[in-house]
Amino acid sequence: MTYYRKALQALVVAIVLSLAVPAAIQAADYAPQATNVADTTPLNQNLLQNPSFEQAGAGGLIPGWAVSGDVHIQAFGAQKWPSPSYAKKWSGGQLYLMCRKTSGSVSQTVNFSGTGNGTSPLLARLAANYGGVVGAQIRVSILITGGPGLGSYKEKLKTLTITHHYLKDVATLAIPQWATQITATVELLPAVGDNRCRMVADSVDLWVLQS
Repeated sequence: MTYYRKALQALVVAIVLSLAVPAAIQAADYAPQATNVADTTPLNQNLLQNPSFEQAGAGGLIPGWAVSGDVHIQAFGAQKWPSPSYAKKWSGGQLYLMCRKTSGSVSQTVNFSGTGNGTSPLLARLAANYGGVVGAQIRVSILITGGPGLGSYKEKLKTLTITHHYLKDVATLAIPQWATQITATVELLPAVGDNRCRMVADSVDLWVLQS
């Protein structure tokens, strides 16, 4: 009798394990996996799509970018300045971004995942080459968002002090632990009192760097 009781107990244990183990395996398959920056958001490389505006869409659309206001894509050589030589010197390709009569901007949002090495924070760095006439302005800005009510913002406004010469506008911002998205915006503005917006931008870079 004792023998049969032990055999029955062993059979019950075996059945319970056979049901529990697949469930445990299934739970492990769907559990979040720990990742580092290298597995998610890469360091030291441009995160933007169409960063030099080499792809032009129909109807004023710019692939990869959300367009607002009076900006469009122009080809080097289509007007006196900037000449194709600027494209070669600044790795600008064949096209660039410019404004018409009033201001306008382009924005792009990228997903972010990573927390750095634990000893120093990560930085978001946004840079754009620009040029135009004296007094025209460019604003580059970084907006980092996470959960509801969480946000961090940094902008850099530059006013041209020289005509027809390329410069660089750069903004940097520490990336908080809660960050999930980074939005890069480039805005072109006319000089005060000017009835035309004579500013161009090209070769925009958004990098995540270890500080």
